[in-house]
This record gives sequence, structure tokens and C-alpha cells, in this order.
Amino acid sequence: MFKYLIAFITGGALAFILTPLIRTFATWAKVLDIPSERKIHRRPVPLLGGLAIFLSFNLAVVLALLFDKTLLGESILGRWQALFVCQVIVLSFGIYDDVKRLKPWAKLVLQISAGIVIVLFGFGVEAIANPFAGSMIKLGLLSMPFTVFWLVLIANALNLVDGLDGLAAGAAIFAAVTIFGLSYFNQNIGVGIASIALAGSVLGFIRYNFYPAKIFLGDSGSLLLGFLLAVFSIQGSSKGATLVAVMAPVLALGLPIMETLLSMIRRFVKSIHLVDYSTKNGSIRALYFRGFSLFKADRDHIHHRLLKLGYSQRKAVTLLYGICIALSLLALLSVAIRNINWVGFIGAVVVAAFIGIKRLKYEEFKILENGLLMPVFNFPIVNSRLFHTFFDLGMISFSSYLCIMLIFRGFGGEAKLLFIESLPLFLLIKIIIFYLTGVYKKSWIYPSLEEITGILGAVFLSSLVSTLLMEVVFGIDAFGGLAFFVLDFYILLTLAGGIRFSYRVLTSYYKKGFSRRGKKVLIYGAGYKGSTVLKEIRHNGDYLVNPVGYLDDDPAKKGKSVHGCPILGSSDDLEEILSRNDIAEIIVSTGKIARNRISKLIELCKQKGIVVRQFEFRFYEFP
Repeated sequence: MFKYLIAFITGGALAFILTPLIRTFATWAKVLDIPSERKIHRRPVPLLGGLAIFLSFNLAVVLALLFDKTLLGESILGRWQALFVCQVIVLSFGIYDDVKRLKPWAKLVLQISAGIVIVLFGFGVEAIANPFAGSMIKLGLLSMPFTVFWLVLIANALNLVDGLDGLAAGAAIFAAVTIFGLSYFNQNIGVGIASIALAGSVLGFIRYNFYPAKIFLGDSGSLLLGFLLAVFSIQGSSKGATLVAVMAPVLALGLPIMETLLSMIRRFVKSIHLVDYSTKNGSIRALYFRGFSLFKADRDHIHHRLLKLGYSQRKAVTLLYGICIALSLLALLSVAIRNINWVGFIGAVVVAAFIGIKRLKYEEFKILENGLLMPVFNFPIVNSRLFHTFFDLGMISFSSYLCIMLIFRGFGGEAKLLFIESLPLFLLIKIIIFYLTGVYKKSWIYPSLEEITGILGAVFLSSLVSTLLMEVVFGIDAFGGLAFFVLDFYILLTLAGGIRFSYRVLTSYYKKGFSRRGKKVLIYGAGYKGSTVLKEIRHNGDYLVNPVGYLDDDPAKKGKSVHGCPILGSSDDLEEILSRNDIAEIIVSTGKIARNRISKLIELCKQKGIVVRQFEFRFYEFP
């Protein structure tokens, strides 16, 4: 442990001394980050922080090798000359980008080229450890593309989070310390020395980079750190130099990876536009794409959103540091705990990330409220019986596969053979029953309770018949008992029924969100017709109004709700209700309300400038 401590202290001390010198040089050479609309700082700040880290880091490693010759026998330290050449390549085009500004495509080409060089020097990945099955996945010809992709991804990911003073450098420190922990656990001394020396070098630099920053990393620094962390993560996550246990590095570099994926999804969703065009049968809402670019810079990264939510720079960076620490601990736990439930583990991380991203309030991700998914149901192929049939075949296969995985806790050996032998019978029986029960005569658009009951009956009958058939052919015990078939019933019902009901859910959600933007209205009468009025408003885009509640003169209904819309009180409570809500209109839903109450309502609304309208639902005969 002493040699690691010396490497850490040496790297930190050298960076602490060299960074002011590099800052002076960058100022003299006028290599400065000039303020602009997209940037947060308000004065020119020297760049080339990456040069200070490069010098201090490599000096610390070289000194460690001089004092302990046995380290030359370690995998990564024995090839330090090769890694040094790769660092020089990355640092060179990074400095050029800081000075001259490269085009995004040119920067990407250079990054890929540098990645290929790193692989050619022997730092590639030949196999991935499968966390779910415990087996090894050999990459073969995909070894180079996978390694280059990982290197370029992490380099750009760290570059994306370099938007607040000290953020990228801090994220790099936590990642480097985590990789050191993984290397120490796997007894990978070479990567341990390199990663802890890098952590010390960045820590010495961050003294001048934390808010208010006196020097920035620049692209030279963020790209160099990204490439080094990417190399160390795949070399230090397992004992084999060419094997990578993929989950630990992903968690260790979780924040930069999350930022990169989020930026890609945001920019893609932002490029999706809705358009209504006329057809001979009416109008159809369709999607088209315009302006999509992964390289288009913006001010909507995670750190930007935190600033918009009222966080100061220090608080935003501290919060993101906390996320880095949490992910680092998860990365270490994923290695330390044997027989971990990977499905639950990854699921918990994804749910936590989803909750956090939702709190950032990105407009792009209000997909349901914006109605972006609804045009999918207008495609002719989606409404064809052939599509429905193949869709159900896919869901039946997927349901059977999930059941095999859950019951047998894996998909190898006898479980895989059972799946292959039984699947044709499952498909044949269930698709025939679906057809005979009339499932394919029903539309996915506006399904009623009758259609939902029909799919429930079809799934139940198909599961029952398939259970009896499998008992005859294989025996129920071969599937682990009746639990397999009960689970299959619930999964298939969820998949087949859920997708069929999704249009109604999406429509309701979209209309509800759309109506919130309109003027606020009250509905007078919370009976059947009042329910009909609410449904008509929510499902008809022509009514740009927002129902905030009901009026009803039945005192027993006060405090209850109809389809999620509260009953606020009676007409006697109207003045109090109006004082609490900015009501623009009252809709009378029924003609059964006493005339004197209607007169009183109209008189009060005239005084307050509120419109009163009567809703009618009746049949007309054409002349």
C-alpha cells in the first residue's frame, strides 16, 4: 500500500507545482477560453490544464518505476512507452483544438485514429464477462471496434461534463480512485499505480480549477483524462489484461456516460416534429425529423439544468460529486459482493437515474404530453392483421423466454433445449386460439372494455390449452411446475393486452397534458353527463380548456372525484371556489339543474366576467 501512497502524493505535489507554471505559459501564449453565450464564465480563462496533468502524471509514474524496478513486470507499466506515445497523440490534437478549434467531425476522426493506435499497442479487449450468466463473451473481430468505441465514448463523455469549474476534474478523480479500488481488489498492481498517480495529479490540479477557476482543462485535458480512464478501466476491472467485467467500469464512469447518453437522446427527441396533413379520409398526424445532430452544442447538460433550477456553481458541482461517489461505491460493491442479483442491481440504478433526470424537467422528455408517440398508431402497417399476428408471435416467444429465464435462473443447458423444443408448440396453439376468439378482428385504436375482456379471455384460454398440451408432450415438471404457466399467462397478458390498450392511455395522457395549457373551467354537474363532458374535453383536441373541478349540489359528493377531477363543492360555494381558482368558464353539463340556481349562477358570473355555457348531447335528424 505504501507504493500507492507515494505515487498519489508525488502526482499531487507535481501538479500543484506545475499547474501555475502552465497557467502562466497559457496566458503568455494567449491560449484562453473566451466567454460566449454558451459559456458560463465571464472573463478569459487560460487553458492547457491537460498539459500540467500530463507532465505530473507521467513524471510520477516514471519516478515509481525508477524506485521500484519490479513494477516493469506489471502489464500496463511494462508497456509504458507505448501508452506514453498514445498520450502524446491525444494531447497534441487536444492542444490544437484548444488553440485553433477543430471541426466536430475532424475531432471524431482523430479520436478514432488515436483509439486504433492504442489498440495496436496492445490495450484492446478480447472478451467481456457476462454479469448475468457468469460466462465469457469472446469478441473476436469485434475486439477493435468495441475498444475504440469505449475509448471514444469516455473521452467525449468527460469532455461533455467539463462545463462547470472543477466538475470534469472531480469526476475524473472519483473515477480514477474507483479504478484503483477495482485494480487493488483484482491484484492488478500496474493499473493500480497508474490510476492512483492520475488521481493525485488531478487532485493537485483541481486546487486551481475549482470555482472560481484560474485554469481550465481544455479539450487537451478532458480528452487525455477520458482516454486514460478508458484504458485503465478496461485493464484494471479484472485479472486478465484482455478481459473486461463491463458493469464496474460503466458504474465508475457513470456520470460522464449518463451525460453522453442523455445528450444523444435529448438531441434526437428535439429533432422530432409533428405535422398534421390532410387525406381523403380526414387528417393524420405524422412525424418528421429535422435538425438532428449529435455534435450540436447547447446549454442543456445536467449541470446547466441544475443552474437553471437555482443551484449555484458550487452547490451544483457538490451535488454531482455526490452522484459520482454513489456510483463509485456501487462499482466497488458490484465487484466485492459475490452472487449479486444483477437484474435487481441494474434495475435500481436505472430507476434512480430516471427519477433524477425527471427532476431536471427537460421539455424534450415530455413525449406523452407532446403526443410524439401517437402517430405511430396511424401507420397502415400497424393497423393490419398481419402486423398484429407477427407482433403476438414475438410477444409469445418473449414471454416464454422470460419464464424460462426466471424459473430456471438462466438460459443454458436443459433450459435452452426446453425452450427450443417447446416454443413451436406454444406459438401454434396460442396464435390459433387468438385467431379463433376474434382477437384479430378488433382495432388497437380506442379499445373498449369488451376488447380488453376479449384479449383477457384469449390469453387465458391459450395458456390453459398450452398447459394441457405441454403436460402430454413434456410433462409439467419439465417446466418447473404450474408456476411457469401462471407466470407465462401474466407476462403475455401484460405484453399483448398492454400494447393494445396503450393507444387509449397515450391519448388520455396527451389530451390531459394538452388541456392543462388552456383556460381553466368548472363543470357544473358531476353525474353521468358531467363525466361525459370531462371525457369529451380530454379526448377532443378542439377544446383547449383545463377542467379544474366540478360543482355539484349533492353534499354527499363533495371531496370526491370523477376520473381524477375533484368535486370542489356546490353552487353555494361558488364564490369561495372562484376566489381560489382563476376560472374563465363554467360548463353546465345537464338540464336537470333547478332554474333558480342557473339564474343565480349566470348573475354571479356576469359580475366576474366568467362565461357560462350549456353542454348538450342529443341526436339530430338530417333534413
